[in-house]
Amino acid sequence: MGPGQLRLGAALFNGDHGQLADEVARIEGAGLDFVHLDVFDGHLVPDLGFPPRTIAALRPLTRLPFEVHLAAADPLRFVPQLAEAGCDLVLFHGENVPMLYEAIFTVREHGVRVGLVLGLGTPLQLLEPVVPLVDAVLLLARVTGEGARGATFNPLVLSRVEAVAAMARAAGADLDVQVAGGVNRNHVAALSHAGATSLALGAGLYKAPDMAREVAELRALAHAGVA
Repeated sequence: MGPGQLRLGAALFNGDHGQLADEVARIEGAGLDFVHLDVFDGHLVPDLGFPPRTIAALRPLTRLPFEVHLAAADPLRFVPQLAEAGCDLVLFHGENVPMLYEAIFTVREHGVRVGLVLGLGTPLQLLEPVVPLVDAVLLLARVTGEGARGATFNPLVLSRVEAVAAMARAAGADLDVQVAGGVNRNHVAALSHAGATSLALGAGLYKAPDMAREVAELRALAHAGVA
């Protein structure tokens, strides 16, 4: 994608859980680039997310990529089911995986793209040895599961985006630098300028009176961030 052409996705977890099919249609109709799906096990983070069978039921409803934030104490246990459900990218937390290279290889064996999730307190050095091996990294801008308790976007993530983008350039890696967690229109230009390539948008997107118009305006803000 060209300068300022961030991929914009919608975090389905922020949609109406009683109308998930309609929400998927709304995401596609608004011109978004991917569906961000949270799969939480209630252990690594204090919330529960979408089970694979729910994802499988939604998969026929859109051609948009399904990209999973897998926050689980034992992430590899979920990978076969997520691959079977039709997920395109699985991003998992590497902090509690004893053999990171082997875990990345295992995800690839199931025919899906693979990435790492780095929380605000996770050293970026975890990513450095495996930059050429992953398709994406998801940098969280707040503590996972804390949005419901009033946590907001933490600007500390901006310097982390810059560092990861520089790391990817140094390694010659085509890395999708994603950001999620409280991201809204106030952050798009700065994140674009810092080097983010994908943003998963949450509550702010769903609260917009016209989602398609909001997406168009967010793309303009992204372009301004690199102009």
